[in-house]
Amino acid sequence: MPPVRPAAPAPAPSVAPEPTPRPSLSPVHYPRHRAARPPQRSSRGATSPLVFVLLITVPAVVAVAALRAR
Repeated sequence: MPPVRPAAPAPAPSVAPEPTPRPSLSPVHYPRHRAARPPQRSSRGATSPLVFVLLITVPAVVAVAALRAR
């Protein structure tokens, strides 16, 4: 025989629910959309793309000149 469960307690009497506010018919105005500005990048301490080009080009030119037949 399964154990007998006690009856669920009766819900406590609650106060009257607050009435829901009526929807207003006045128009809603939202602020104008402004696109986010891209973050400002600081160029301090950044390596220039020219440096990367030279780091690849100069050794290649020196190698070609060294291997060139005399």
